[in-house]
Amino acid sequence: MAVQQFSNPIRGYRKLGIMGGTFDPIHCGSLRIAKRVRALFSLEKVIIVPSHCPPHKSITDIAPISCRFDMVQLAIADYSYFEASRIEIDRDCPTYAGDTIEEFKKIYVNEELYFITGLDALLTILDYDRSKTYPGICQFIAAARPGYNTEETKKGIPEAFLPYVFIVEDLSVEISSTDIRRKISVGEPLDHMVPPAVIDYIERWNLYKND
Repeated sequence: MAVQQFSNPIRGYRKLGIMGGTFDPIHCGSLRIAKRVRALFSLEKVIIVPSHCPPHKSITDIAPISCRFDMVQLAIADYSYFEASRIEIDRDCPTYAGDTIEEFKKIYVNEELYFITGLDALLTILDYDRSKTYPGICQFIAAARPGYNTEETKKGIPEAFLPYVFIVEDLSVEISSTDIRRKISVGEPLDHMVPPAVIDYIERWNLYKND
């Protein structure tokens, strides 16, 4: 696994991962990234945070936060080093990654925090005006999708963020929530893309059938 490293991780602190995303639904690719990043950066645990109402999406276009949180809990039930967080559920819309990180810093005062997301999602996060206050707030780990032009994409990362960003390449995760929702809507099999417990939940609550 290739890692584009801009700075050395801080040593001597307990290290925690925070994995943010819409998780609509969470899938095996997300879990694979979380497991591999946890091992690569020696993280004690990874806290998975479903975004309540991300600023780049309409809340009417995604499943309710209660459902997405339930699916995350079901997906990680067998992993002691994963934890689902409700930290965004009661927040006003829209919810921003930086505000969530700040809340975690109040909880984990003596820990070193790593925010895990996709490289494309990181660029979206950094595109907002309020992100100008984020440099130094934590370390960012950005997972590059297969075929991503990482060198070209790095040019879109503001210079102030470069010392705090690690780009993880070659994860070879070719699963997307968009494709999963499409398959469900037309009745196609998911072929091990989603944990069985999550599939059962989707079927029980008839999610994504009309997408």
